[in-house]
Amino acid sequence: MLYKNRHGLAIGRFHFHIILLDLLCNINMLITLIIFFVILLALVLSHEAGHFFSALFFGIKVEEFGFGIPPRMFGVRSKKGILYSFNWLPLGGFVKITGEDGGESQDSSHFSNKSSWVQTAVLASGVFMNLVLAYVIFSAVAMMGTFESVEDKDIALYPDAKVMIVETAPNSPAGTAKIEAGDVINNMVSGADSVTPKTIDETQKFIEAHKGKEILVVILRGKTEFQTTIVPRADPPAGEGPLGIALSLVRIRKIPFYLAPIEGAQIMWNATTATLQGFWMLIGSLTTGGGEAVQVSGPVGIYNLTGQATSMGLSVLLTFIALLSINLAIINILPIPGLDGGRLLFVIIEAIRGKKISVNISSAAHGLGLALLIALILFITFNDIKALF
Repeated sequence: MLYKNRHGLAIGRFHFHIILLDLLCNINMLITLIIFFVILLALVLSHEAGHFFSALFFGIKVEEFGFGIPPRMFGVRSKKGILYSFNWLPLGGFVKITGEDGGESQDSSHFSNKSSWVQTAVLASGVFMNLVLAYVIFSAVAMMGTFESVEDKDIALYPDAKVMIVETAPNSPAGTAKIEAGDVINNMVSGADSVTPKTIDETQKFIEAHKGKEILVVILRGKTEFQTTIVPRADPPAGEGPLGIALSLVRIRKIPFYLAPIEGAQIMWNATTATLQGFWMLIGSLTTGGGEAVQVSGPVGIYNLTGQATSMGLSVLLTFIALLSINLAIINILPIPGLDGGRLLFVIIEAIRGKKISVNISSAAHGLGLALLIALILFITFNDIKALF
């Protein structure tokens, strides 16, 4: 379990460090933006590639492979007649398959002329590829090394464990000093007192003992060490602590390459079940109001999380991508019109009825579902932006 009692950091006396951080901030924002779009592209391409290649495998005609949501920005048509397009709203992607919305045709390459199990395989292939991507990433991360939380009482067993900041509260002394998740506390000095913290408890006690006084904090961010001076608040807001940070004692755990696939499967299982539990709690809170509150992030929120994950190293960033891929798989399999799960639901209904659903009904349902999903994304994005101010 991660330690969730927040403590914080503040504005430094060494102004040249703050100026340097300000200059680096703009560069970091650009790098984060690039990484964000690369992640989005990887997730969309892996998902839609599942639909694309499975459709071609079963002899179904593919009209368009699109990144983003229309209107179209530009497109290139291949010799086989497939349009590869980039669209203005970079929040997803699609593969346009002939006959996916229903209708009658004598063409054997028409989606609706394929058997129910072929249609199911094509519709589920995107979700499958997202899960495959997550599994491959988790297996790779297991070899690279993953952060493992350690209890203070076990520090003797793990002398390499470090006190890491895993969350920073906005507008706190830590937030003002530009302290980020993933930063490691190497040393703290206040007057004649100093400590090289080995445990969370040791860190807490030093901060508590020097509330209202300047503390020189030596931070390790990736491979770069820097200093900043902060003043712990004597009367902090509820739940934040003097500095406004959440701490965890962590170590790096690496798995031999021959065990990585097994470890990857275990991590995959744990991550998927935890994500499903989160969705269940979200549905409970939305439908009955009795579920536990669950924070939902849109593109802006994911962008911010991308920056935090990037600052914590490659293994954390890859883990973040894998978790996003699992979320994308689960969302797409939900039986909501406009999503893969909604289309799969129509296939099941048609198989039970033994009769095709009207093209008008199918198109209207999926069009309405897609419109509502876009509206939901915009609403969540508005809340994410509002939370920044």
